[in-house]
This record gives sequence, C-alpha cells and structure tokens, in this order.
Amino acid sequence: MVHAFALLAAALATAASAAPRVELDSGAIEGKADHDLNVFLGIPYAKPPVGELRWRAPEPLPHWTAVRPTTSFSASCYQTEGKPFGPFTREFVEVGRRSEDCLYLNVWAPAKPAKALPVLVFIHGGGFGSGSTAVPVYTGAGLARRGVIVVTINYRLGAFGFLAHPALTAESPLKSSGNYGILDMIAALRWVKANIAQFGGDPQNVTISGQSAGAAAVSDLLVSPQAKGLFARTIIQSGPGLGVNMLTLDQAEQTGLDVARKLNAQSIAQLRAVASDAIVAATASPPPSKNAVPRILMAPNLDGKIVAMNPESADGRAVSDVPVMAGFNKDEAFIFGVPHVTPDAFVEYVKTRYGNFTDRFLALYPHATTEEASRSMDEMGRDRYMAQLILWAERHVAAEQQPLYLYQFDHSYPGLDAKRFGAFHTAEVPYVLGALDIAGIPFTDTDHQVSRQMEDRWVAFMTGGDPNVPDTPHWTSWREGPGKIMHLGDNPGISWPVSDKTRLDVFRAYVAAGGQLSLF
Repeated sequence: MVHAFALLAAALATAASAAPRVELDSGAIEGKADHDLNVFLGIPYAKPPVGELRWRAPEPLPHWTAVRPTTSFSASCYQTEGKPFGPFTREFVEVGRRSEDCLYLNVWAPAKPAKALPVLVFIHGGGFGSGSTAVPVYTGAGLARRGVIVVTINYRLGAFGFLAHPALTAESPLKSSGNYGILDMIAALRWVKANIAQFGGDPQNVTISGQSAGAAAVSDLLVSPQAKGLFARTIIQSGPGLGVNMLTLDQAEQTGLDVARKLNAQSIAQLRAVASDAIVAATASPPPSKNAVPRILMAPNLDGKIVAMNPESADGRAVSDVPVMAGFNKDEAFIFGVPHVTPDAFVEYVKTRYGNFTDRFLALYPHATTEEASRSMDEMGRDRYMAQLILWAERHVAAEQQPLYLYQFDHSYPGLDAKRFGAFHTAEVPYVLGALDIAGIPFTDTDHQVSRQMEDRWVAFMTGGDPNVPDTPHWTSWREGPGKIMHLGDNPGISWPVSDKTRLDVFRAYVAAGGQLSLF
C-alpha cells in the first residue's frame, strides 16, 4: 500500500511539473511551467533575416519535426550594447546577447483557461534602434496572471530594420524598402492570429500596445493596409504625436545611399556582406545639439504601401478604426531630471525652441527668478507633450468613429532617484506588465497597488474596449468629455491636463504656424 501511494505521489508530482507543449503551424514547442502560468520564451515567428534575407520581408518558417525547446529568451536584435543612463538603470536597458537572427517572440499564458482569453501583443521601445523582449521590465508574467495572454516580440532595429535604398525598393514585390521592422511586427501579428488559440487565446480579441518607439509603431500599424484585421484594439504608451519627422521613401532612400557610400558598398550584395558592427557604426544617430529634438536616423518611412500615410498628419486616417487608449507619463520631458535654470537660460531655451513665438510663451511662463524659471521649465515641458496629446486626439476623433481614451501616469518609479526623475519616460511599463519583482528595486505596497490599478484598466480595455472598472473613477472617452484625461497612479481621476488653457492656445497657434512639438 505504501509503495502504491509513493507511485501515485510521484506520478502526480511529475504531472504537476510537466513542461507544457503546444503544436504550432510550424511544429511542436515545449515551454516551462511557472506555477499557474505556461511560459514559452524564444519562439521563432519567421526565418532568420541573415545573409541573403538581410533587408527582405520576413519569410515563413519551414516546418520542424522534433519538439523545439522554448525556455529562454532569444538573442536581442543587433544594436549597440545598452548602458544605463539618467533614470534608466539596468532593468530598462539590459538586452543580453545580440544577433541578426532575432525574430522571436514570447508567450505568457494562464495554464488552465476556462475560456478563450484576451491577448496583448506588446512592442518595446528604444528609438527604433535599441531594446529587446529580454529587458527585465518587459516580463509579462504579472499581467498574464490577471487572466490574459501576453506576447512580447522582437523586431529588427536600426539599419537592419529601417534601411531604405533604391536597389532594395526595386527588388521588393511591394516596391518599398526600409520598413522591415514594421513588416516583422505584422509577421508576428499573423503568427498570433494563426497560433494563439493553441495557448488559450482568442485570435479575434488581440490588443496591440507599444511604448515610445513601440507606440509610434502602433500608430504606423493603425494606418497600414498590411496589418488590417490583425488586431481589435490599440494602446499607445508615450507615443501619440511623438513629433518624429517621418521621411518619405525617396528621402529614406537617399539616407541609404549615403550609408552605402560610407561603407564603400557598390551594390546591395556588397552591403549584405558588411559586418553587423560596421553597419551599426555607420548608422549611429548623431548626438543632439543643445535644446534640439533628438534625431533618429533609422525609422519607418512613408512608403504608401506598408505605412500608407503619416499617422501624425491631419490626413492620417486609420486603416484599422479600432478603440484606442493613449497617454503619457507626468515627467516625460526631462529624462535627466528637471533642470535648475536661471532666467537667462530659460529665455535662451524658449528662443531656441519656439522662435517667433518666444514672447508669447515667455508672457505665460514666469521666469524672473531661478525658482520661477525652473518651475516654468518643468511646466512648459509637461504642457508641451500634453498639448501635443490633445491636438493629436482632436485630429484622431475627427477622422475615426471608435472610442478614444486618454491618460497621464503620475507615479514615481522607486529607482535611482525617485524625487529627481519622478514618472519618467518608460516608468509605467513595469506597472502595466506587473513586473515588480525586479531584484534590487525597493517596490512597496503602494507600487503594487498602482500596478493593480493599471492592470485593471488594461485588462478591462483588452476585454471589451472600455477601460472602466467598477468602484473606480469613471474614465470618460474623448467624445464624452473633450479635452479631459484620466490620471493614473497616485491620484486617479479625470481632469484637464494642461496647466492653463491659455497656454494650450499658444501651443495650438505654434503648431498651426508650422511649429513642431515633440516629447523631449
């Protein structure tokens, strides 16, 4: 009898710890059990884009026969090594090993779903030149434990993802080049559509979300005919109306020609043979000049095929008219902390940035003392990107029918110097994904409460396209309350986001006169 019980116990233990397996279109994979989750890391979704496949659209995988282990992150897409800076400590920049063979994704799924679950496909940020699903703040287990499926994806970066060239355009079936990173995202979404039911997900209930460059990519996917039908909702985190100037295909091709000359490559065959490191060195973005908007050398271009129109322009009508949730963090503007500036320095900053509108802005932002100038620098930065959000929202709702919900996240991340950096760019990501078990970060009960608040809102939106949750402040859509946004974090509630409506009028006039607003 004792022997029988021992055998039964051993059998139950084996069953409880059995690695989960899933049969995909391309073959079987085996992940790992994490208590109540099944986790699959490093699932390939396209052929490695190397050799002759460098600068080509992602190609389907061949079928494999043996069970493929998917228990660790793949290599990150090729980029320079990420190093901490400003508030971005290792958990925001650590990408691990790098390779051009990087088209892989990860899935966190509840182990025993009672029904088909909503799916979040998250696209990481990094200025289109850095980042990875291996970055610790992008771990999806916490959010998945709320009863949803989380997918994170790698996509080609920098020149590997966004180099355009006339010869590449000529060889493309779409007669386009330079949007390979966007094509990677579309390929990953097609993979989700075809396979996510095997993990317990609902392929008709997919939300795409991205932060920073990932948010800009979500905007690009909204206007992409190639992505139509692949998602039901979108969440744009720190990205609507980023102020990044999108090049036309012709302009992007000229940049590609300059890169080829710099590398002494006379043909695409020669360019494909250049070492990865040499390409990265030849296409590194130049450091920004004082008070200038950072320049991103390699980014999606307006080719009319993959990115059908500029999503930030007045005619940027979405091809996919779906519910949208979008917002910024409270302290986005100064990733190195709010500066202490003298009155003269503040005046010089405003002159450099706003030109002919200098006097109008100076009249609205007190700057007689260093204290006033520093406070106005902070307020002007925040007003700038919140005005940008409002102007973008007005254009969006004028063209689309589906609901739009806007937010500002205001909780300080307890990292290097919470008082100095506050709710900085990217700070909301670990709260959304529930990644609050990062070693060395002193997360408190308050942090976990904020994370629960964010997860509640995200799950509600993913489930039904409405972020409202019982027993919480009502989040009005833009059409219900034009100009009002939801504050998420320490003091949730609806309010007007710009410190003074007169200031919004000046930002509006500045943009109408051809001025450009940007996040930084």
